[in-house]
Amino acid sequence: MSAGRTLLLIAVLAWAAVAAWNWQKPLPRGTHLASLATRLAESQVEVVSAPAGEIEARELAAIDRASELIVLDAAPLSRALGRGLLLQRSKRPNIKIVLVSDPRSDVYGGTPMEYLESLERAGVIVARVRLDRLRDCMPLYSALWRLALGWWSDPFDEHPGDPGLRASLREQNHKADQRRLFVADDGAGGWVSIVPMAPDGDLAVEIKGGLARDIAASELAIAAWSESDDRLPGPPRAAARGPGSVDARFLTEGAIRSAMLDALDAAAAGEEIGLAAPRLSERRLVRALLSAAARGAHVRVLLDPGAVPNTAVAAELERGGAGNLELRWLVRPERATVSLAFVVRRGELWACAGAADFTRPSLDDIDLESAVELRLPERAAAARALEAYFASAWASGAAYGAHAVESEADYWRYRLKEAAALAAF
Repeated sequence: MSAGRTLLLIAVLAWAAVAAWNWQKPLPRGTHLASLATRLAESQVEVVSAPAGEIEARELAAIDRASELIVLDAAPLSRALGRGLLLQRSKRPNIKIVLVSDPRSDVYGGTPMEYLESLERAGVIVARVRLDRLRDCMPLYSALWRLALGWWSDPFDEHPGDPGLRASLREQNHKADQRRLFVADDGAGGWVSIVPMAPDGDLAVEIKGGLARDIAASELAIAAWSESDDRLPGPPRAAARGPGSVDARFLTEGAIRSAMLDALDAAAAGEEIGLAAPRLSERRLVRALLSAAARGAHVRVLLDPGAVPNTAVAAELERGGAGNLELRWLVRPERATVSLAFVVRRGELWACAGAADFTRPSLDDIDLESAVELRLPERAAAARALEAYFASAWASGAAYGAHAVESEADYWRYRLKEAAALAAF
């Protein structure tokens, strides 16, 4: 064998080895988490259906009350929240504030560099997530990038507003921290957690009590392997399991999919399933929805018609829904598509709510994602609020036929890309 062929073979083997390793390498701490159920009173769980500004106002109010610890995961971090953190740090110099930040530049939806630097100068612990430690969404491309460019392409070496070729090539890896989480003490011995269901969306879950420990512990673990900083605090103390009628769990990454599959697979004839998502493409979820409809459950799915590959998936659901599956499109531009799934059975509501969309990168331990799982009486105020929000979005949605695309080519293109990990869905 010639020297050229030998070198080519070595290069191909190295590329294949890097692709295989980063496709299934061990997950870092704080990921794929399904916490133990925390028992809460109905008054400790509130669904906030309001403009994004009001949800942010709740976070600002919680920042102002905090005296011990604030943990925030948001990208991009708004100017208002940044100012709130700086003000609280100046008022309470001993408070621990941890911001977990997606390292993308502001050109690609990250937090502007000057925001982060001003927070660091004030003593805020800023943990820039090392996305390269996560598994790869498109391993065939990412392996080549890791071998040729990854070792000298750092998002924090770029000039603000001028990302350049290295950043453009890095962005094609489609890696992201897409968690949206807020945890803080309330200044009186308690804790509050706020989990938005979409960036700049109009729906969030606010939980008071013990779930804060699980959320903070996961975020602090991510901060620890992203930044070597001995100032990082420990998580809040574990709360005793108290009285109440609500069971809440914190879920991340692949654990979100497992919880959703368990709930959908248990849905029986006559039970109600609702699902809204920016994108739906994860094959096990698609099959679970079709199976639930075939068993006689009433399934309603609300999708964004402009997001790939929603029209292809919708056509599959429409064909196979056995008359029990309805589809509508969210077409009001002022209303963000939230990520929400729920099942109503025998007076109980199971719900999964968070910022994760329902795609392979979100639910196959690739991107950083988060959600809360709730089991609560259907009569509870939070359950009624979730159902009312979905009903309102459903009523304002467009019928399936308004944006239907019955294309076999589109469907098989989606299936091939999803199966071969050649796209970010």
